[in-house]
Amino acid sequence: MIWQLYGTVGCHLCELAIAELTKAQKIADITWEYVDIATFDNPLTHAWSDKIPVLVTQNHTLFYPFSVMDILACL
Repeated sequence: MIWQLYGTVGCHLCELAIAELTKAQKIADITWEYVDIATFDNPLTHAWSDKIPVLVTQNHTLFYPFSVMDILACL
């Protein structure tokens, strides 16, 4: 399954979250996509607009700050 990282352009914390995901991908087989909440019309993303970045997996929702270890714990 593809995980989703919800964020938006110009979000410094989103860039940090992407860096953590990139590190985690060097350790484990993780596939993720970036979802810009400014262009994605979904009530859930509106609810998270003040909490981004948010990483959503099959069974977990992580609100930043999260680390590589937090990401790997979602596997």
